[in-house]
Order: sequence, then C-alpha cells, then structure tokens
Amino acid sequence: MTQTLLVIAGEDSGDLHGAELLRELKARRPDLRIIGVGGPRMTPLLDRKLADVKDLAVVGFVEVIKHLPRLNRLFKQILAAAAEEAIAGALLIDYPGFNLRLAKALRKQLPSVKLHQYVCPQVWAWKKGRIPELGHTLDTLYCLFDFEPELFRGYSVEARFVGHPLVEVVKPECDRATFFSEAGLDPARPLVALLPGSRTGEIQHLLPPMAELAEQWRTTRPEVQWVLPVAPTLDPAFVRAHLKGAPVTLVEGRTYAARAHAQAALVASGTATLETALLGTPFAIVYKLNALTYQMAKRIVRVPHFGLANVVARREVAPELLQDEVNPERLGRELARLLEPETARRLRAELGEVRGHLGEPGAAGRVAEDLLGKL
Repeated sequence: MTQTLLVIAGEDSGDLHGAELLRELKARRPDLRIIGVGGPRMTPLLDRKLADVKDLAVVGFVEVIKHLPRLNRLFKQILAAAAEEAIAGALLIDYPGFNLRLAKALRKQLPSVKLHQYVCPQVWAWKKGRIPELGHTLDTLYCLFDFEPELFRGYSVEARFVGHPLVEVVKPECDRATFFSEAGLDPARPLVALLPGSRTGEIQHLLPPMAELAEQWRTTRPEVQWVLPVAPTLDPAFVRAHLKGAPVTLVEGRTYAARAHAQAALVASGTATLETALLGTPFAIVYKLNALTYQMAKRIVRVPHFGLANVVARREVAPELLQDEVNPERLGRELARLLEPETARRLRAELGEVRGHLGEPGAAGRVAEDLLGKL
C-alpha cells in the first residue's frame, strides 16, 4: 500500500534542505507519496503541493501578527489535507513557530502518526522554554549541529546529530571565468557580494543601506563591483526597486558562485552566513529588525553571537552589525577592512573552523534512511 508523507518547509533554507531530502526519499522509495509545502526546489518532488514557502515566509513578532489570518487559513488547510490523505508520518523542516504549533495539532488530531523535525530550532539562542515542548511532542529531531542533541537529554524525543546538508550542497554553480562572463563583470576588478536576505521584510530593512553604500563607492572606490544573487523566493523587480539605481548587478541561480568568486560579502544573518563561511569568502553579518520586534528579541536572546557562522565556530569569525550599525558608513568601514589582503588571508583561514563543526557529507541520506525505517 502506498504511504503518504506530509512535509512542511516555511522558508528558502528549508526548501533547500527539503529538496535534498525529498530526492533521497524518492530514490529509496519511488512509490512514496509526498504532500506538503515547499518552494521552487521542492515543488517538482511534491505529489501534491498544499502551499508555497512564499505564503509562510514571515519574520518577526509584529510581522507574524499582521499575517495571522492568512497563516491560520493555511494551518487549517494543512490539517485537513493530513486527515484526508491519511498520512503515515509528518516531516517538519525548521520554521519552529508554525511547525511546532502544527506538530501539537497533528499529535491531537492523528495521535498514531509519527512526527519528525528536520533542523532543530535555535532553542539554544532563544525560547529555551520550547525544549520541553519539542522533547515531548516530537518523535524524532534531526539535529544539524553537534552540540544540539545534549539539550534534549531526558526527554522522550530521539535527538540525533546527522551533520549539516550544506557541507555537500555548497559549491559554486560555475567557475570564475564563466560567472564573470555571464554577469557582465570585469574579472580584473574586485567584487563585493550583497546578500540582504530571502524575505521581503529583510530586503526592506537591509538593502537600502547596502545600496546607498554602493552608490557612495561609485565615486570614492569606483574599481569595486557589486553583485546581488536574488533568492528564488523574491521577485527581481521588487529587489531592483529597493536598489534605487545603485550600481549593483542582479544574478539569478548563481547564489554560491556570486560569493565564492567575490573578494568580500555583506550577508544577512541566517543560513547564508554558514554557506558563505563554507565558501571561504570574508564577510560581515548584518541584521535589522522592526524596532518593536528587536526590543522584544533583546529580552529573550541569550547567546554571545547572533550570526550562525560565529555560533558554530564558538567565536567571532565574521564581524556582526546589528540594528543602527547597519548604515552605509559603518558597512563601508567594515567592508574596507575585509578587502585588505592581509585581513582577508587571516579570515579565510579562520572560516575553515566552521566546516569542522558540521559533520560529514551525506546528512540527507542519513535522515532518509532513518525516516523510512520509522514510517
């Protein structure tokens, strides 16, 4: 009898990890029916798509409240589909606010269905109160970082370190010559990559100061070129509108090559910081939230670093700029430092430490084997 698995990803990084895992699942069990929420990478692998990650990609307390009616409608649609399809299991990928609530509802509605989470929520940074919730609600928690399983010792959930899928996924899509040729850039001039995030709110907060810096350097450092790889969750026209004529080249489908072949990068906090560290490009981590969201987050975040690359390295391997520090002058000073040859050499060596904490290649395959054994 064909079994059905419900899979939910809520943002671009979840779509990336989800696609790799779904490929591994389909390779092992071609008859497995997969329904759920995904982005452009997961969509071809879904037998029934319930919604797109763009429908769920909301960040921040204030922003979530604003979009609550729409999120609640999606929530009910997913629960209805799970019952209608008589799912054999559920795999929730990251996106803890929505997915933990969904896990509790599934546990109540379909008590015999096993619930698995791929990517442990960052409970070590904030909302430590979620540890017991996750520990008692989920059956399996697949952890990407080596320090996470210890947090769930004593709970019924099976927390397993599987390694980070980015280790094998992150590599330039093309060589340097091809990238510069395709993008219409000059390989003899320095290149800076801008990664202002994959959500519309991040673009609105982070891209304007980056664009202003590029505009200023058009005069003061005209030799520098700027490139922005557009996340698949974003409309290039929306991104272009926030550039306001700044000399920045947009590229699509070249998110890794843009960073790998750049001398330095400015990167929004999140999975992109790990990717950039693995590519070995010196970068600064930037983030800016809605003022009220930031004040609320400040009360509950309890980590010395907010950038994932620094959290994994257990020290600062990339400078962090937050809130008011995300302005053209401050960004410019940090970027000028990153472009210094001696600083760049030192930082490239330090970024190698991040790779050592992310485990061996094959994370998606390990999760697929374990998950299929539990369906």
